Amino acid sequence: MKYNQLINQARVDGQMTDKKLNAALEQLSCDLMKVENEDPELYWKIIRHQHAVLYDRHYSEMFAHHDVDRLLYSKLDDEGVPMGRGAHWTKSEIEQATKDFDFPSKVNCWDKYVAFNAMYADLCAEMSEEEIIKAAYLFYFCDADWKDTDVLDCTKVWEYMSHV
Repeated sequence: MKYNQLINQARVDGQMTDKKLNAALEQLSCDLMKVENEDPELYWKIIRHQHAVLYDRHYSEMFAHHDVDRLLYSKLDDEGVPMGRGAHWTKSEIEQATKDFDFPSKVNCWDKYVAFNAMYADLCAEMSEEEIIKAAYLFYFCDADWKDTDVLDCTKVWEYMSHV
């Protein structure tokens, strides 16, 4: 039996209430914590899929911080260790740096936060901050070749980060 079949059958049988649905979700969340402890990669894959459904493949603050906190910088020290990790720019700094750019209407501040910090992590060894800002904008928000007509309203940054 699939989980959605269980939920749908409870609706058909007149057993589903908001209170019961919330209790079922709370129990599922507890069960998923066991998965997180045993298989963190599977856990985050499940959570990413759920987030994609709930947020139309756009970032929320929570998930933006999750993805950005995992970034490792391409610039290495003398021993080959990344010279940084996580966010280089704050949300406010990105908003200020990109205030004159045109973004698709559904792009939110957290999509930008992830996109610009991810590009910084990838290119900080080779490019200036100004070049990285421009590259991130062009790559994530202006790519004419990236037109996924099967996935409405999502962002390239969500798709990209889902596969790294």
